[in-house]
Parts: sequence; structure tokens; C-alpha cells
Amino acid sequence: MEKNITHEFLSVMNKLRKLTHKHHPKDMVHQGEFMMLGAIHGCMEENKLNQKDVPGVKVSELSDMIHSTKPATSKMLKALEDKGYIERISDKKDRRVVYIQLSAAGEKIIKESFHIMHAFADRTIKRMGEEDAKDFINLLNKFYDAVYEEMKDMKKMKDDFDKE
Repeated sequence: MEKNITHEFLSVMNKLRKLTHKHHPKDMVHQGEFMMLGAIHGCMEENKLNQKDVPGVKVSELSDMIHSTKPATSKMLKALEDKGYIERISDKKDRRVVYIQLSAAGEKIIKESFHIMHAFADRTIKRMGEEDAKDFINLLNKFYDAVYEEMKDMKKMKDDFDKE
């Protein structure tokens, strides 16, 4: 592959990363926190749809959903709990089982963040034009698939190396 394309690709990705960090709205949670709150919100909605009688979501379920380790998930949950966005609920039948649910403040921040993100995406799509935006989305999906496959290959190579 041409080194110029690789350099240009990495340069654009770096510029995007800097841009999103530099202009992060003060009233929005950070990306990792938003993803965690969104995962909790999604699980709680799914539980309602499936009529599951549980007060929230287990830490292990969240770890699996966001593809994170349990210690990293627990650390993020502690930060969100300290900010008042989540609550921990002990199972009445088994005190060892703890559920996570959004607090009223967590519900509010996730709704506000969704609104801000959707409005931003709408404005960005209008600037790009609908056709270019559709093409870009298709390319991003293709990019995701390529990254996913590359990550699987890297993990397999590491696992094979560790066996030796």
C-alpha cells in the first residue's frame, strides 16, 4: 500500500480525534461515560420490552456488552456513581447480586446527550449532503468490518505467539 495513503489516513484520523476532544461540549458527558450510560439505558429498555422483573443490569452483562474487562467496567461505574448518574441495587433474594440502573440525573443526561448528538449529526449531514453522507456511512461500515477482521487476526497471532 502506498505510504502516502497510510500517512494521509492517519493524519485525518488524528485531526478528527483532536477536533472532537477540543470542542467537547461542557454540558455533555465524555464518550466512555456516554457509551456506558447508553448501554445501561439500552439494557433497561430491553428488560422492560421483555418484561423481565429486574431492577437494572448486572456488571458482567455491561462488561460483555461494551467489550470491556470487569475491572475497567467497575471503575467507570464508580465514576458514574460518584457523579450521581447511576445507582446500585442489591437483589432482594441474593445480596451478592448487584444491579446497576440510571438515576434521575443519569436519565436526564443521557436524553440531553442524545439530543445534542442527533442535532449535531443532522447538521453535519446537511453540510455534507445526503448522498455523500450515505456514501460515507457505507465506507465507515466497510472500515469497521476491516478493523474488526484485523483485530481478530492480531488477537489470533498474539494467542498463537503466546502458545509457543
